[in-house]
Amino acid sequence: MTGQTFTVRDYKGVREISLSPNGRLVVVAGGNGAGKSSFIDAITELFDPKGTKLTPVPIRAGADEARAEYVDEDLQLRISRVWRKNGTPGALSVEALDGAKYSKPADVVAGLLGGAIFDPVVFLNLSERDQRDALLEKVALPFDLAELAREKAAAEERRLTAGREVKRLEGALASLPKPAPGAATEEVSAQDILAEIAEGQNAREDHAEAARVYDHLAARFDELSERIAELQAEREKVGEAQERALHNLNALPAPVDLIPLRDKLASLDEANQAARAARQWFQISGELQNADADREQAEQDLRSIAKTKADGLAAATFPIDGLSVDDGGVTFQGIPFSQVNSAMRRRIAFAIATAGDPKLRLVIVKDGDLLDADSLTAIADLAEERGYTVLVERDRDESRRIGFTVRDGSIAEEAAA
Repeated sequence: MTGQTFTVRDYKGVREISLSPNGRLVVVAGGNGAGKSSFIDAITELFDPKGTKLTPVPIRAGADEARAEYVDEDLQLRISRVWRKNGTPGALSVEALDGAKYSKPADVVAGLLGGAIFDPVVFLNLSERDQRDALLEKVALPFDLAELAREKAAAEERRLTAGREVKRLEGALASLPKPAPGAATEEVSAQDILAEIAEGQNAREDHAEAARVYDHLAARFDELSERIAELQAEREKVGEAQERALHNLNALPAPVDLIPLRDKLASLDEANQAARAARQWFQISGELQNADADREQAEQDLRSIAKTKADGLAAATFPIDGLSVDDGGVTFQGIPFSQVNSAMRRRIAFAIATAGDPKLRLVIVKDGDLLDADSLTAIADLAEERGYTVLVERDRDESRRIGFTVRDGSIAEEAAA
């Protein structure tokens, strides 16, 4: 393993600590207030590409500035961050060991790490949903999971709304009598029938008047016929008038039968009520079809979203075979992550932390006291297997014997020796 050096000066409780580990597992031990947490915090913030200010007062009392630095002889890089008393987040710098500086150090650090530092012990203590989100940040998916979730929620809401409308319309339709085939859906206006009656009445009066004229002229013609000798001229005129009257009479339409119209008017309310009921039935039936179609479309959308998600997750490459996610959280071989045995859960968490192929392979564990000796050994083996350096804050069991012991902000002499 080529040389790596972690150095922190004047950061919170640290005076100066510089570690050059020989193995993949780097345990930083020490009592409460010794400075081990300050050291780990400084290194964590050093590798934060966003430059987030994690500590309100990072500079040790009495110092003018604080510094964290990482040197990697294999990568030929020096990464450093300096905090000064102006209160701004520490300035990040990346340079080659030959002195050449990089113009965009945050991008360089993000690229070297393949993202941000991932703490596997923190991951194990996250909620199921937060574990799921943390895992998905390490997995390239062919879709935006948040957008897919929004689409699913919208489709579920549409399905719920359409389902309620279907139930309401089914109930409304069930309360109505179904119209007979060919039932009218348009109501008849009483005014229209009255107008027809008036028109028929006028026609009858015209017909009666024409008949009276004809009868009068016919009688006159008979009278004149008896006096034909002396009234020949008058007879001819009356005859011509008679012919015209007959023509007018024949030109008129047949008399309108008013009885059916009066019957129609008498039954108008009943007919219109039936027409209204039929129109309402057909209207609600149409609305029911539309609502049912909306519900079916929402169902199709949900099936499509589920397929898109399933296909995407099936195509995604997870850090360990059998690892995936569902709506509730992380799963392993189809079993919820919380139900997997603790040894496998630690291995999976470390696999997630070391997913991808970054140039700078580093894992920082802040809550190392949660790991027993077997868990620590397993992490050391995995670190060796995957070529990662694991920086662990831990002060239980054999930590001070196998690691670096911090006392009063510096490496204890016996540990340094």
